Amino acid sequence: MRVKLRKQGNSLGFVVPASVVQAIELKVGLEYELVVQGDSELHFVLARQQRRSRYTAAQLLKGIPEEPLRYEDVPDYLPVGRELDW
Repeated sequence: MRVKLRKQGNSLGFVVPASVVQAIELKVGLEYELVVQGDSELHFVLARQQRRSRYTAAQLLKGIPEEPLRYEDVPDYLPVGRELDW
């Protein structure tokens, strides 16, 4: 099957024919990585979706003092699991 490359900004693009979309079950709206294998093989690979955190950065940093910690402020360390004691 032949497709014609078109200039899109500084890149090249092409339309994926409907028969290819059906054959490899591409879905509209999903992100795919184009993987080049060998000299001329091009593969569509479904990109891994990044999981969103349950918490925002502000929620994670809430309660942390803005001033730097001093050694005296750090509580004594008591191992609770299988931590290595250096």
